[in-house]
Amino acid sequence: MKRINYLSKITRIVFAFISIVSVASAQNKSEERVTMLVTFNVNADQREAFKNALIADRKGAANEKGNISMELYEHKDKPNTFYLFERWVNKKYLDEHFTKKYTKDVLELNKTALTTPMEILYLNDISPLPKNELKNPLSTDAPVDLVVIFKVKDGMQNTFIKQFEKSIVNSRPESGNVEFFFHTLPGDNTKFVLYERWRNQAALDFHFAQPYTKELFEMFKATLEKPVEEYLNFITEIGYSKRADK
Repeated sequence: MKRINYLSKITRIVFAFISIVSVASAQNKSEERVTMLVTFNVNADQREAFKNALIADRKGAANEKGNISMELYEHKDKPNTFYLFERWVNKKYLDEHFTKKYTKDVLELNKTALTTPMEILYLNDISPLPKNELKNPLSTDAPVDLVVIFKVKDGMQNTFIKQFEKSIVNSRPESGNVEFFFHTLPGDNTKFVLYERWRNQAALDFHFAQPYTKELFEMFKATLEKPVEEYLNFITEIGYSKRADK
């Protein structure tokens, strides 16, 4: 009987420990930074209304305590495609953002203005930067931006990530670089997202000429499902204005 009681006590302790770990894990997850790429494909006749709603959403988010950054773009070759690239301190602040009128206005327009459902990609930043280390374009810049959504052959993921880890270390210190962020996608280990911002076209051309960038393009030949050119999306920030130099 004593042995049974002892085993029962041990079992209760184990389950209590598991519960504590599970709660702590959930709490840690809720405190993690949230990074999102949201894509909207809009009906041509509702383009301006939707664009204005997105601008209002971005402006509102900039004043929210939990927002690290929110950037709004349109595709250079597809004028009815828009992107929101967002970073939030944690999920709690993102949930609060969805309660704001300007965000609800965008969600309401989604019902009638889109040709396809909006796509939200929740991203895991391989090498995140704190808010105070994020750079802005200089007042003299003519920024060049691109977002790349890669599809990688199964089995080549580690090769892909390691090469990009090297590229991050070398690319960010370039004088012409503003942002260089590489992301994995939870739930899909064959898809990766790259976001780059350069001060001007000359800065991007310089980057493409560097040995570590050439290594990337060689690696693409063996790892990507399709030629890299099919994944490139050159984008233009909407509402870009001259900012304090940093």
